[in-house]
Amino acid sequence: MRQLGDITRISGYTAPVVDAVIGGSPCQGLSQAGKRRGLADERSGLFMEQIRVIKEMREADARTGRTGRFIRPRFMVFENVPGAFSSGDPKGEDFRIVLEETIRIAEPDAPGIPLPTKGKWPLADCWYGDGWSIAYRVLDAQFWGVPQRRRRITLVADFGGHAAPEILFVRKGACGDAAAGGTAGEEAAGGTEIGVETAGGYRCAGLKHKAGAKAGSIGFAPEIAPTLSAEQQSAVYDARGNGDGETVCTLAGDHANRVTDYTAIVMATGQAGAEIMRDVSPTLNCDHEQPIVAHALRGSGKDPHREDAVTYPVTHGRVRRLTPLECERLQGYPDGWTDIGPWVDSKGKLHKESSDSARYKALGNSIALPPWAWVLKRLCACYERPATMASLFDGIGGFPLLWERLNGPGSCLWASEIEEFPMAVTKVRFGT
Repeated sequence: MRQLGDITRISGYTAPVVDAVIGGSPCQGLSQAGKRRGLADERSGLFMEQIRVIKEMREADARTGRTGRFIRPRFMVFENVPGAFSSGDPKGEDFRIVLEETIRIAEPDAPGIPLPTKGKWPLADCWYGDGWSIAYRVLDAQFWGVPQRRRRITLVADFGGHAAPEILFVRKGACGDAAAGGTAGEEAAGGTEIGVETAGGYRCAGLKHKAGAKAGSIGFAPEIAPTLSAEQQSAVYDARGNGDGETVCTLAGDHANRVTDYTAIVMATGQAGAEIMRDVSPTLNCDHEQPIVAHALRGSGKDPHREDAVTYPVTHGRVRRLTPLECERLQGYPDGWTDIGPWVDSKGKLHKESSDSARYKALGNSIALPPWAWVLKRLCACYERPATMASLFDGIGGFPLLWERLNGPGSCLWASEIEEFPMAVTKVRFGT
């Protein structure tokens, strides 16, 4: 895989042509934890460079005589934070631009995309045109077995057919054979069935204290067990009967200021914005302060002080930060993926080690692999041969890693990145 560096210096007319281009422009300008400059941010605005490169590559491929669905790249995949739905002025304008510019790759004279009511985009949608399709949805890594709640917009564009919604959505029925409907009266009132779970004789509830339905309390469908947030007074309820039966007022289950063998907590440190506080298990992020986690053993009989303490985020009764190895596992990377030892940057400077801070930052900016493995497997099924791809804003090579697992070594032809340490990781793992 060739590392081409800064995307603003890449020409789609001369870059190796590929079947698919995958990338998510840096999210800092779109994240709710940032200044919300949207596509005006010099980092998030690199999305327009992605559009430019794809247009140039398709123009160059068409000049060779290819037409219709055979013009490459046929597919584009875009990834970003859900904050992209609401950024821009007016609200939601940035995502409208993303959709409009993507559609105009296939249909330059397509009419503009209108803003939805109050700028509130649905969590999933799709568009069709003459020989093209676009679909997007929000995927949450926790539903692919990842022990963190990491929601990301996933957009697939098929510039040569109508495969985009078939890739992102799973049909429950077909014309003349509709999926069975639900039975009336079976659900618990207010959606409370998703907020309460019984295990081991104790009831664990994720509730919001003194918050009504409009504040996203019980029955707030997008959340599985609503979590502590910055907007409302929140509480964790006592299920063990150590106190007044209502509120656990401290971190520990026995109301003492310590961690016990049955306390389960997840906290984030040093976060400037509220976005991280809305997540069930604060997600890995690019602020470099990684989550602090306390793991509950609760009657397991295991010794929390044994030598392989890396397994236990609570060590000797004290909470500690996740290690870079644990962050790699949270994101789905092979153990030691970012531990590359001494490395040399683009200016020839030798770095004697892969520092923890560099690894934390790179992992926080990267993707959680399992949900993307599902998406790319469905995309690659559109081909009856190994397909090729280019990876933009590549980070530590998550998309190339998945792509080459599906299509074989060397199927990712080139990548673009400007951060020094992530580039060093990809050069070690994929060559230059």
